[in-house]
Amino acid sequence: MAVWQQYKAVCGRLRLGSARPARSVVYLACGFPVGLVWLICCAVLLVLGVATALFLVGLPLIAAGLLSGIPLGAVERARLRMFTGTAVPSPHAPASGGGPRAWLRQRATERATWWELAYAVAHCALSLCDFVLVTGSLTLSLALLAAPLLRRFTPDGQVRIAVFQAHSDAQAVLLVLCGAVLLALTYLTLTRYAAARARLATRVLTKRDGDAGAGHDERIGQLVRSRARILDAYDAERRRIERDLHDGAQQRLTGLIMTLGLARLELAGGDAAAAELVDKAAEEARTTLRELRELVHGIYPATLTDRGLSAALAELAEDAVLPVEAEVELAERPPEAVEAATYFVACEAMTNVIKHSAATEARLSVRRTGTGLVLEVRDNGVGGADAESGTGLLGLADRVAVFGGTVHLSSPVGGPTLLQPTLLHVEIPCGS
Repeated sequence: MAVWQQYKAVCGRLRLGSARPARSVVYLACGFPVGLVWLICCAVLLVLGVATALFLVGLPLIAAGLLSGIPLGAVERARLRMFTGTAVPSPHAPASGGGPRAWLRQRATERATWWELAYAVAHCALSLCDFVLVTGSLTLSLALLAAPLLRRFTPDGQVRIAVFQAHSDAQAVLLVLCGAVLLALTYLTLTRYAAARARLATRVLTKRDGDAGAGHDERIGQLVRSRARILDAYDAERRRIERDLHDGAQQRLTGLIMTLGLARLELAGGDAAAAELVDKAAEEARTTLRELRELVHGIYPATLTDRGLSAALAELAEDAVLPVEAEVELAERPPEAVEAATYFVACEAMTNVIKHSAATEARLSVRRTGTGLVLEVRDNGVGGADAESGTGLLGLADRVAVFGGTVHLSSPVGGPTLLQPTLLHVEIPCGS
């Protein structure tokens, strides 16, 4: 949006009357020398490069010729800044570092580089037309205005300017009037034409919305892969915690319960108060063990690792406090990270259904569609869920976004209808 506002600001300065005639003349006339210098340099680089390509010396020259649109684009943006008074942003991304090779690779993969090369080729032809238009129109206008003076220096007292002729002072004055009219037309033509040329250059040589270039796309891809690696490391840490709790704390609590049981047997028929305290301690230990098992199960269930998503979702449906129908249609197991993300999204969705929807039944379904995985959670609750009002649904969206997936929620207030059911629809891309 900022780029579009910048473009509109540049175009706003190019209205009729805002650009002075002298500035328009200079802008159009100076384009030809710029284009001529670029054409000579580019032709020399390409000719020498092709001639010496077999000796590998010409390859850098050819590369320099193909990338020569970059300096021309910089010069043109400077000329636009002087003409319009507004800075024109460069379409190139900042250099990422890494030396000349990295810079060449980055520029070669940017779409703006090739737009500038195409503009340079077109600019050579257009700048020649600009130069002819400016010099021809101004020369003719000024010559007509100077017709009486020119008539004084001709031997026969006659003046011939293009198709115009003057044999007397009256005809010379008429030529002056024609010159004044032509100069006014030249003003209108040059200011409008210069504005149109500047708009064209601005449109081609500046950054456009939605056109970030291949280099920017590559950085986005790197960011997505980085987020996926972070998620994998997070899941691996969850598994480690689950294993440590299962093999450490749970085993020690189980041993404590057995020890308390043996202590209770030793106190049988003895001190009643001590036996009651042992029974209470054993009950607290069993409660702690049960809560710890639920916590471990929520961290990363062993069923998901050993038997896959189908078995894990079936177990999730069986353990729910309300009737849940689980339907999983998977010919093969998806990637491990996608499988884990789908399971935890389903867990969070079922938690929201149980806590907030007052539903009496729900349905889980997972199916494969092409290269994606689709999870749907339906319920008959009161509806009215809002992703912006809490962190649960936002957390689902963030987790799915790591894989480039989407989350869609339909939760009408008052409960589902035939036309608008309560539905959480999640799509996660995954490899085949």
